[in-house]
Amino acid sequence: MSDHSHSLAFGSYARLGILLTVIGVILAFDTLTDLSYLYRFWPLLVTILGIGFIGIYVRRSRKEAVYIGIGTYLISFSGLALYCSLTSWTALADLWPLFITMLGVATLSGYLYGNREPVVLLTGLLFMSLSILFLFVFGTRTHLWWTVFILAGVSFFIFDKVRQS
Repeated sequence: MSDHSHSLAFGSYARLGILLTVIGVILAFDTLTDLSYLYRFWPLLVTILGIGFIGIYVRRSRKEAVYIGIGTYLISFSGLALYCSLTSWTALADLWPLFITMLGVATLSGYLYGNREPVVLLTGLLFMSLSILFLFVFGTRTHLWWTVFILAGVSFFIFDKVRQS
């Protein structure tokens, strides 16, 4: 291994070590001062993991779409988990179709950045359409009706971008 590649690998481990140490210090401060609210931000660790998968995709010479798909899913999951962690986990009773949406977005990102097979595109759009349908059919609370428009808008935006490319 050359000195340059060795320094890059060490730098990556050093950055990870510093990140984990900072997280540990923050959590220790939260625990020792009895503030006990930082634990609600655990989904940000999942965000970091998702960014790591996208980083693997970017750094590899052989671009495998599975890395970007997993990274996209983890980042979108962490957004929903952060929302629930800061508000109430009972919100998942209404928002569970978003897990299907996340799978659709992850599949579409795999299509956009890797496997350009039409079946991958159709699978992603199918997942997103199913989640919209489930929000309509199983959504018993009317205060969440706006999510259908957001999901439909994102679906059409992605479809248009794919169609143009």
